[in-house]
Amino acid sequence: MITLGIDLSSQPKDTAACLVEWDGDRVTAREAVLHCDDATLDGLIRLADAVGIDAPLGWPEAFVRAVGGWSATTWDDAEFQKSLRLRLTDRFVQTHTRLVPLSVSTDRIGLPAMRAMALLARHGVTDRSGGAGKFFEVYPAGSLKQWGLAPRGYKGADNLHARRALLADLRCLLPALLADDAFAESDHALDALIAALTTRMAAQKETHAVPDEQVAIARIEGWIHLPRQGQGPR
Repeated sequence: MITLGIDLSSQPKDTAACLVEWDGDRVTAREAVLHCDDATLDGLIRLADAVGIDAPLGWPEAFVRAVGGWSATTWDDAEFQKSLRLRLTDRFVQTHTRLVPLSVSTDRIGLPAMRAMALLARHGVTDRSGGAGKFFEVYPAGSLKQWGLAPRGYKGADNLHARRALLADLRCLLPALLADDAFAESDHALDALIAALTTRMAAQKETHAVPDEQVAIARIEGWIHLPRQGQGPR
């Protein structure tokens, strides 16, 4: 099996991807591909059995309705405000990890989401929940938290030491993993690797499933494939 992790930004310069081959007792992370434009991503997707995208794959339904035809006349309802900012999957992640994913409707992550939507459209994806079995939304910070690893503090040029430590932790988590030290040179490359490892779990149905009552909306809003606590990739 080959999984592809994509740390998706709105622009190629901050977009990275990583293919991981799962072959018996050997798990090989190929060299990270940096500065990925759409054509590069499409080529890598053709090589993969499953794809994990670190970007929102949809917007909160309440937000979409509000933008399409605003009818609210008050702003005092905190729950209403939350429904515009967070998808059901964001709330699910918050409940299980105490981490709050960036809001696709009110934070700058909205631009990568637009690029993600274009990617899904090119590949004919209409079910954004991962139900079709190839394209999954992933959240590296959430995965790390569930694996018992530090979800913060490794981003940016000044945190090379923290990335090296995190890469060492990933090797301990998955002893079969063969990943070059170069993955620690870029937080985008490291996130792409984490995304690829999470994608393996999603493809094996080892992440939290969409609750039955939320399946219909998850197909529209997207669903973050969060590993179960204490269970790592294999």
